[in-house]
Amino acid sequence: MKKVLFWILAVVITLSASIYQRKTGPTNPKYETVFLAGDEYRFKLPRSGGETDCSVVLKGFGTPQMIDSLGLDINAVMYWRKYPGGGEYTAVQMLPAEEGLTAFLPVQPAAGKLEYYIELETFRKDDASSLKTRTMICYDEPLIIRFKGDVPAWVLIPHILCMFISMLFGAYAFLCALANMPQYRRYTLLSFWLLVLGGFVFGPIVQKYAFDIFWSGFPFGGDLTDNKTLFAAVVLLFAVVTGKKRWNRWAVVVAMAVMFAIFSIPHSMRGSELNHETGVIESAK
Repeated sequence: MKKVLFWILAVVITLSASIYQRKTGPTNPKYETVFLAGDEYRFKLPRSGGETDCSVVLKGFGTPQMIDSLGLDINAVMYWRKYPGGGEYTAVQMLPAEEGLTAFLPVQPAAGKLEYYIELETFRKDDASSLKTRTMICYDEPLIIRFKGDVPAWVLIPHILCMFISMLFGAYAFLCALANMPQYRRYTLLSFWLLVLGGFVFGPIVQKYAFDIFWSGFPFGGDLTDNKTLFAAVVLLFAVVTGKKRWNRWAVVVAMAVMFAIFSIPHSMRGSELNHETGVIESAK
């Protein structure tokens, strides 16, 4: 019964850490809310792009149904520029499309970034010169979008599975070590080798496809994702090599707690970033 309970808890811990890490990452879509004529409209804006121009859609905006219900005409302009580096913004008119007002951010080289914001204006339907409201979306803190190459499923899926199962086995080892159940040694070892396989075999291949670089952590750069993987591996290695020590289970408890703490750091923070001036991929500051 204790084993079943521990596996359930391990799944809950692993899923919670994984979801938190992904949801709080800087490349996940940003949800924004706009109020027009007393109604609330919610939409998401992209912060990650692929190998083609990235569409930015104000879902539901500018559709005939919305215009008729509000009695307002809507105009939206998107402003973008390269990041980092500053410079002048390029204005792009957002045009009506099936899902809503749409504009496109131009595709960038691997790890290239743009920053953008949107200006939204409404006018009385019967008088296009009568400005009703002007709303600036992400003007004070422009959204930053990073482009990457497409990663094939044959390498991405094993990478994700290895990292997830490594965390799952690590959570189970943590609980077993707390309860002084001998299984903790086996699952600590499995967690370590899956971390090595997912983080240091498949991980660099994923990064090569995505950003044209195998490794951007220590000692070559400050990529936080690479560095936290490296730190987790070192901590788990210590727990593995001290397996015959009487105090090893406490080393496992500490190692797994540290692993989950560092893997809860939002994914892709301080990741690969193209320097537009030099053309060199660096770690984000």
